[in-house]
This record gives sequence, C-alpha cells and structure tokens, in this order.
Amino acid sequence: MTKVQARQLINGLNLPTPQANAAMRTIRRATSSEDIAFQQTHSGELIVTRTQPGHTGYQVFEDTIAPDGSKDVVQKAFDAAGNLVHDDPKGGTP
Repeated sequence: MTKVQARQLINGLNLPTPQANAAMRTIRRATSSEDIAFQQTHSGELIVTRTQPGHTGYQVFEDTIAPDGSKDVVQKAFDAAGNLVHDDPKGGTP
C-alpha cells in the first residue's frame, strides 16, 4: 500500500498512542517506491514492512513495534529468486 493508505489504516486502528506514533514515524521514512504492509500479532505488536525494489531483487525493512512504542528493526535483502541474502538486525528503541 502507499504512504497515504498506510496513514489512513493506522488512523483507523485502535492502537495505543505510542505504538501509533512509532508506526507513523516508520511510514514517514518510506519512499514513493516502497510498498508498505502491516501485520498485528496476538501479543499486540505491530509489524510494519517497507519493501523496495533493488537492482536484482528487493530490500525489506521490518519494524516490530510494541504497544509502548518501542521497536526492533531488521533490514533484509532478497535476490531475484526470493532467496534471503542479507539479514541485518538494526537494534531497537527503548
């Protein structure tokens, strides 16, 4: 989905304010070429993925956002066949 659609979705969900704010920060970082997707876990975490095409595959940034707004970010790269070729945890925020 686009950045506009992603903002509308976040505004329509009944998320805790810190989690919604963290999700909006993630959306703001997305470029126009990225596709944004969401998944909510049973534990209340929100997983936001930003996928962008690469030269011979694609790159994914995956933000796992807790209800308190803290998050862990992982950068992944996939080749043209969809094989994971790079997995780099970027750490998290308190």
